[in-house]
Amino acid sequence: MKILIVTKDGLALGLAQRLSLEGHQVEVFATDADMQYTGQGFYTISDNLWKSVQECKFIISDTGNQSQLCSKAATYNKPIIGCNKITDMINSDAIKEYDIGHRLGMEFPPSEIYDDAIGLQPLLLEGSKKHYYIKYGRKVFTCTKPEWLAWAMYNLPIDRQVLLQECAVGHDIAIIGWFNGLNWIKPFFYSTPNASKIGAVTLLSQRKSNRLTAKTIEPFGEFLKTVDYKGPVTVNLIVNKTQAYIKNIYIGLTAPCVFAVLEGLKDLPLADFLNSLAFGTSQSVNVTNDYIAGIEVQKADSDMHGAPILGINKDNLRHIFLHAVFTDYENAHRTHDGYMLSDEFDSVYTATAHGRDLAEVSQRVYRTISEVQFPNMKHVTNLQGQALTTFTKLRGWSII
Repeated sequence: MKILIVTKDGLALGLAQRLSLEGHQVEVFATDADMQYTGQGFYTISDNLWKSVQECKFIISDTGNQSQLCSKAATYNKPIIGCNKITDMINSDAIKEYDIGHRLGMEFPPSEIYDDAIGLQPLLLEGSKKHYYIKYGRKVFTCTKPEWLAWAMYNLPIDRQVLLQECAVGHDIAIIGWFNGLNWIKPFFYSTPNASKIGAVTLLSQRKSNRLTAKTIEPFGEFLKTVDYKGPVTVNLIVNKTQAYIKNIYIGLTAPCVFAVLEGLKDLPLADFLNSLAFGTSQSVNVTNDYIAGIEVQKADSDMHGAPILGINKDNLRHIFLHAVFTDYENAHRTHDGYMLSDEFDSVYTATAHGRDLAEVSQRVYRTISEVQFPNMKHVTNLQGQALTTFTKLRGWSII
């Protein structure tokens, strides 16, 4: 199978490496980087995007704002996982996000759209509202003091719609789902919020539908179907004992959440899952009931090109997605020797694991990181502690 990966920041390169290990012909096109070394020994770097689009079976993209790619893919009837012209607009505009979600019956905190910032002036004068967000584009002002509202209004643009939204109180959590252009691929996953900063811990949603999914992510499928989107969706929530509100939605690949979820696939090659996602041939997938974790490991310094990466073997390679890595040795990805760090992206690899509880999954993912070493590594160091409060509280409320 020939698969095209389009990357901006190297996020999707972990998929390229894993798909190449499965024996598929993978081409990578980088939109903003000159990839002279990354991926050497694993996959092919494309220098002709349009030829690669024409020849591939499907495309995976980790970046939006790819209108030309979307148009060309449509010309050759090639599905794209991870980006779409219309969904790009949602990712960049909180007001469009709210407008579409509200019409679909998705639950947001009490909100109101103003034609421009002038409409907010009475709030400043009366001081009746104390805790709320002001949003435009993806800019968010958190206003819990009258003085902060005055400062926010000074910085708001003229002649542009703004969204006023009450601040909900509760615990943050994310829901991750995969959409195949027609339907959600069940199950959904609960995940730690801000996973790019604190690491990802995901847990299978054991129920077909509950209040965390029924009024938040599930209705969004109607919109995704109309625009023929294929790929992951992350809905960030604020949850308390009685209510779950949407904070924001992101349509596309996210790290390390995507890799954590893929760790949970049972007896299913990655390419088969992605192929069924691209062509809408499956509505469910068999995944582990365990907790699943993912931690992105980055280089802490610049000028580290060629630094050796030690400890990769056939066992832990099943739990690693390699990003800024290359090899000069023929067939090194089969002999597990000769891995080196490329200086072209910050993320070097993502380690993943699954376990029966938070302690076990944390121990396993850090064991892999302790084995796979390179100079001047940096990564999250307290994954279990970061995730414990959220999952314990929500389970105590019988929400998950």
